[in-house]
Amino acid sequence: MLLSTALPACAHRPADPPVAVPVAVAIERPLPPADLMMCAERPAGLPEDASLIAQIPTAIRAGIIRMARAFRTNADGKDRLVNWLAADSCPVPGKPIQ
Repeated sequence: MLLSTALPACAHRPADPPVAVPVAVAIERPLPPADLMMCAERPAGLPEDASLIAQIPTAIRAGIIRMARAFRTNADGKDRLVNWLAADSCPVPGKPIQ
């Protein structure tokens, strides 16, 4: 006992408390309602006739392009979400259909 007080390495130390290890827990979630699990609808675009495009004023044509790009982004996001929840439910552009 005398040495334990003189040498710090020999002193009695309480045991370190156990380290809490996080445990992964899987939670089963039901799928959203069927109307939310539908793939995005992609309507046919404007006609690609060059003579018709020339009649649309530049500012309006730019607005149409912005709306079409926003629609595509939203539709792609919805399809990705549906595919994440239920794999291969919606077709992916550029991926061959099996």
